[in-house]
Amino acid sequence: MANTKIEFLVKAPHKDELYLVGNVSALGEWNPAKGVKMTYCEECGCYTASKLLPVDTNVEFKVLAGKTWDAVEKGTWGEDVANHAFVATKGTKVEIEVYNF
Repeated sequence: MANTKIEFLVKAPHKDELYLVGNVSALGEWNPAKGVKMTYCEECGCYTASKLLPVDTNVEFKVLAGKTWDAVEKGTWGEDVANHAFVATKGTKVEIEVYNF
């Protein structure tokens, strides 16, 4: 199966480290210890990461402010939020906003 480069841009409260963790091996298969570390971009004010993912795969993920589920993203009022989901297709850029951890 062919892969395609997926770009992730996450606007979030500033933390020392942010990680992506999700349902595919490139995103750690829901294991926070295998999460993908994001890089903070001063220029755009977002955390960024790029990964090669299998084309036409249904991808789900969450953002963590550390390599533990205790640091999973939350909604505006601290509530749990649904997984982010998309289908990996060529040129996909995933842009989300995280309100709390």
